[in-house]
Amino acid sequence: MSIPILWQKPFLFETKPSFISNYFSSLDEYEKIFLKRCGINEEFSKTLFDYARFLKVLNLWKFKCSVDDWIKLFNSKSLNDDTSSYHITNLLFKFLIESGAILTKFSLCFSDSLEFKPEIFYSLGQNVQFISQIQHLSLVIVNFNIESATTFLRALAKNVTKIRTLKYCEIKNNGYVHHVNDMLPLIHSFIHIIKSQEQLRIIKLFSVRYITTFHGIISALESQKNSLQEVMIDNCNFTTEFEVLNNCKNLETLCIMYCDRIISKLSKILDYKINTLKVTDDPIDTRPIALMLKKSGIQLQRLCLEADHEINEEPLLLEAIKSFCPNITCLRITNFVFSTQLIELIGNFQKLHYLSLWYNIPDEELKKELFNFQKNCR
Repeated sequence: MSIPILWQKPFLFETKPSFISNYFSSLDEYEKIFLKRCGINEEFSKTLFDYARFLKVLNLWKFKCSVDDWIKLFNSKSLNDDTSSYHITNLLFKFLIESGAILTKFSLCFSDSLEFKPEIFYSLGQNVQFISQIQHLSLVIVNFNIESATTFLRALAKNVTKIRTLKYCEIKNNGYVHHVNDMLPLIHSFIHIIKSQEQLRIIKLFSVRYITTFHGIISALESQKNSLQEVMIDNCNFTTEFEVLNNCKNLETLCIMYCDRIISKLSKILDYKINTLKVTDDPIDTRPIALMLKKSGIQLQRLCLEADHEINEEPLLLEAIKSFCPNITCLRITNFVFSTQLIELIGNFQKLHYLSLWYNIPDEELKKELFNFQKNCR
């Protein structure tokens, strides 16, 4: 009973990669010969279970790292052999695709150190069950082959319709940047993925450099207006495409982090009530946040305001919270001044269940402030 559970996500565990040998024990004779050509001469005994069929969660970057570590166990000469890593990684990935496994969570890393052979895409086309039930999909962009990445996204867009959480992340790497025109096929494939989903609930966009103007990504959320519940954007520039969020009447959570005062523009064009608001910035723009608090009013229950430094016009913001949002159940704030106004605000919350305050002040001063806070909040 425990085996299917333990083997749902083996590549996420911080363990020795020797478990990979259990997969290779099921290879046919030709594939075993292929391993020997890569310097792996180990004999793998048969296992009681077909472990590959139990796979549910796969992070391709951790998958590749595990394979590289596994190679080191059996062939020290391959320590810096990128060719062996390339062939064995593709061999195992193809085996997993054809094993009958059905993924529910997939993190796909597009990097120049993780390349796919053409046979991988053919195998995906012949074994669509491997990706057809994915509910949580993450796309991580580093330095990568655009053609290979686009082909993979097209396969996903064609066969995956049940995604609930979709994440797109770009990681800076030595200033390496593709021209935006070269990126358009990949962007269009990503848009196709959004539009082809039956009930997308959460979308997260992190450090979007290549698609500064989004090229229709946000507009594509119109197709998910009846299901979308959460939008998170981090290190992205503003675009008028965000007006489409006004049509997402079930949107409950909005998270904005380090987005060049994007909250100021969003507060003017968006007109809906949200349940959760999280803003992280330096500095925090007080007035537009106060406007969004007013629009959300009694519906707002969870509020997180994180500033790297002290907040300008803090009394205005505290007054807005007090006046418009009496139903706060979860409050997390950083670098607010420990003031009488703040203490009174917290004391007035009748439904508060969780409170987190963060201050960058000396310990002795903090102890004094906490003592006053405790005395006033009894």
